[in-house]
Amino acid sequence: MEPLPQGAALKDVQEYVRRLEVERGFIGRSITDQALKFGSEAGEVLDAVAAYNGQPQNGERSAADLGSEAADALIMLVSVCNRAGIDLEDAFRRKEQINETRRWR
Repeated sequence: MEPLPQGAALKDVQEYVRRLEVERGFIGRSITDQALKFGSEAGEVLDAVAAYNGQPQNGERSAADLGSEAADALIMLVSVCNRAGIDLEDAFRRKEQINETRRWR
């Protein structure tokens, strides 16, 4: 599979994840399976954040793992969105329009 090009748009990331799931044999997994896996990956991000802050929760985890774990979580989040037919870039933009109308402090 061709690597994701530098500077790829979010739509490109969604298509890339769609292709990698086919290539790696994950396409048959349900949205529930992928959402649960996303939760697991999000937990690994939290463990990496703890290590980044000098409080490793898992002896094997290091601060350097944060980027890798964040990438895994992103892949799983995109996978869930793909299964639901969500254009993540469009959803992001719509949500930010709402957020712009909120008071944050």
